[in-house]
Amino acid sequence: MKRILQLVLIVCVLSACTISRQEKITLQTVSSENVETSERVSGQSTLSHLALNEKDREIRKAAVEKLTLQSSLSHVALNDPDPEIRKLAVSKLTLQSTLSHVALNDNDSEVRVAALQKVSLESTLAHVALNDPDPEIRKFAVDMVSLQSTLSHVALNDENSEVKIAALKKVTLESTLAHVALNDCDPEIRKFAVSRVSLQSTLSHVALNDENSEVRRSAIQKVTIKSTLEHVALNDPDPEIRKLAVERIE
Repeated sequence: MKRILQLVLIVCVLSACTISRQEKITLQTVSSENVETSERVSGQSTLSHLALNEKDREIRKAAVEKLTLQSSLSHVALNDPDPEIRKLAVSKLTLQSTLSHVALNDNDSEVRVAALQKVSLESTLAHVALNDPDPEIRKFAVDMVSLQSTLSHVALNDENSEVKIAALKKVTLESTLAHVALNDCDPEIRKFAVSRVSLQSTLSHVALNDENSEVRRSAIQKVTIKSTLEHVALNDPDPEIRKLAVERIE
């Protein structure tokens, strides 16, 4: 009996030692993790200070490259005097509010594009598509826009033909396509709009009245109204278009 009690006592002592060692290891692990976290926080704080306050451009850039704090990156993207560093900060940003502000207001076109590539707010995309002074950026924004109202406004009003065509490629409103096909001052744009129009009334009007033979030809190729085809076949000043109309009469 005495020997049994001794064995039980030994087991209890060994168990206590094992638990103590495990607790010590756990405490050491937690302590190590806390130190690492503290060091990371301290490191980001230092990087933030350098990114925001250092006068030397290369040091600021190096700090921004390692910076992860969104608040500090936002400040750099909005305020750094060097467009390359602002662009670098933008590439690491996820905050839509800051990205939108940069896309709308930065004075450097490359920085605005970098921000625009990451913007998901339709209101921001629409504003850029309608108002940016750079036609290439307006066109880039148009490619990202989904609102038909914005696309229609661009197709009807933008002064740049490439931006208009980019919008027309995405416009589905028949009224917009018809207006452009009938009224745009650029025959290439009218012709492109005709290629997207499905209303026979619009196509007939273009086939009968457009001053440009290529635009009329484009319309004739889609017209199915017999009276329109007959009128063109009898009256169009271009013999090639009259011939095309004849070929389409059934």
